[in-house]
Amino acid sequence: MNWVIALCLFAMASSFAHGVDDELPPPEEIEAMKIKLSTLQARSFEEGIEICGYAYRGADGSIAFTEFVDGGPDGCTPVLPADATGVFASLHTHGSYDPTVPAEFPTVLDMDSDRAEMVNGYVATPGGRLWYIDSQRLVTHQICGPGCLPQDPAFHAGDDGEILPRYTHRALKKLETRLAH
Repeated sequence: MNWVIALCLFAMASSFAHGVDDELPPPEEIEAMKIKLSTLQARSFEEGIEICGYAYRGADGSIAFTEFVDGGPDGCTPVLPADATGVFASLHTHGSYDPTVPAEFPTVLDMDSDRAEMVNGYVATPGGRLWYIDSQRLVTHQICGPGCLPQDPAFHAGDDGEILPRYTHRALKKLETRLAH
């Protein structure tokens, strides 16, 4: 009987240690986002702009995308069609590499915007990282590191300092404040 209690306590502790925050989207969703964002990266680098749009579920349950729009060098506002149902995520690139602009992680604004729209988010960086924003839990996870998506040829690793695999909203605020000074 004691081993049953011990096993239950271990499972609870393990669950607590990993936390619900560590839940990621299904692999097929991540793969669809990698493919879509990979197709946008080259133009994003070439033109020095962010490109953005949304992912939604089609009537058959498949993942589809809204039309993507061009933003500026430091922002993009996607257009949500009035008839779009099943929207579950925003997607955007972070534009071309600029050594003076920290762009290798999502911003607090990225997270806040997704939260306000009640969608999760995916962000592609100049270094070729892919991030997932869980807007309900206010946490972002690095799905894959430098070079897993197309990388800006001008990219120089290390300019944004150490990039962690996961950030909470509070940690992103601290990181942005630190890098701004």
